Amino acid sequence: MISSEVGKKYAAALFKSANKEKISDAVLEDYRSIMKIFEKNPSFKNLLEAPQILDKDKKKLLKDLLEKKISEVLLSFLTLLVDKKRIQYLFDIFPEFEKLVKEYQGIMVAEVITAVPLDDVLSQSLKMKLEIKTKKKIEMIEKVDPGIIGGATVILGDKVIDHSIKHQLAQLREKISQIKVY
Repeated sequence: MISSEVGKKYAAALFKSANKEKISDAVLEDYRSIMKIFEKNPSFKNLLEAPQILDKDKKKLLKDLLEKKISEVLLSFLTLLVDKKRIQYLFDIFPEFEKLVKEYQGIMVAEVITAVPLDDVLSQSLKMKLEIKTKKKIEMIEKVDPGIIGGATVILGDKVIDHSIKHQLAQLREKISQIKVY
């Protein structure tokens, strides 16, 4: 819970800085690149999180490695995270920042979970219906989870539309358990 709150707070600050400079798209791409670097080299992230390494050394390392490769806004943000002892939240901040940039662009991300992969026709149909409903451009992320048995669950922003068979069975189980027999 704390990590999501920290993620939102710092993502909003980064978005404000990037948007002020009108480079939020570029900062998002730079941030995405950094996430890939950290995923491929977890030791680099561990180094930045290590309490025994001085903050000035961490900031120098960031500057030496990234200064010519990422925007000044993002580099300043990373050094701020080091100063505030928040670098460990880097992975929590990214999705929140990405969401803010996409919202600004009029794009809404919809995570669609189905028991089997959607065919192209059904996927496009669902995307079009979501775009009509939200009046926004939809970016769909499709996931397969056989555990939902059938149907679909759509996570759209902070809303969850659950039409999975698993959910319907859980509701039925709840209704049956509430029946009083005399």
